[in-house]
Amino acid sequence: MNVRFAAIGILSTSLALSACVTEVDPPEDDGAADDTVGDDASDDTTGGDDTTGGEETGSTGETTGSTDDAGTTDEETTDEGTTDEGTTGGGGECGTEAAPAGTLEVGQPFSHWSGLTVEGDEWDYCEMAGTPFILVISGAWCGPCNDLASGMAGMQTGFQNLGPVIAGVEGGTLGFVEVLLDNFNDFGAVTQADLMQWEAAYPNEHIHLVGDTTPGTDGGEPLWQYLSPVHMGGLPAGVLVDADFNLEVTGLNEALAAGGSQYGG
Repeated sequence: MNVRFAAIGILSTSLALSACVTEVDPPEDDGAADDTVGDDASDDTTGGDDTTGGEETGSTGETTGSTDDAGTTDEETTDEGTTDEGTTGGGGECGTEAAPAGTLEVGQPFSHWSGLTVEGDEWDYCEMAGTPFILVISGAWCGPCNDLASGMAGMQTGFQNLGPVIAGVEGGTLGFVEVLLDNFNDFGAVTQADLMQWEAAYPNEHIHLVGDTTPGTDGGEPLWQYLSPVHMGGLPAGVLVDADFNLEVTGLNEALAAGGSQYGG
């Protein structure tokens, strides 16, 4: 198993990225081409994520009244502030906790997080409004992570049964969010250039590729901490989040299977 502070790559793909530190042979498994740790197909490494979203609450105005000469009351109501709790337009509500806060428990709201896009913008989970999605955390240098990305791009992979997942993602019934926690060289922050290189190697316009810009290698990144019961020290790892932003399934293989069968094609 490849853990955060171990050498890179037991199970990895035969596809080598030019900036990747290692290349390894494609894994032979029964459908999970990742270094399994715990109940997840968690594998290679860790990183965390940097930006967190929270709950922004507006202020509520006060109601004042004035009495005129005739003894009648002329009530003037000021504007009442509204609470922005991340409500989506699709019937779901984006989690108001900011990772790593919140409870990682099936049926509970999934904590809020955002990160860097290939275009250099900030992307927020709340944009998944009303669409269930699989969230995968990966490291750019991680062999099994590259293998999964290869499969999602329609290339050779050791992962099995990705067809329904890909069909759901392309059909819009299932979202797929891939978060690069680490760059190609170490456990450090992901840059826009890293994201561009990853996307060029594994193109899929339907996947939301997001980078974690948190610096440092101490395992203190918010998303890494929040998902610790899932990744158990290895990457890739994943969960399935339902259309109401509640955690539906934990574990990469389990999330892929459930996402494909329930929301795939």
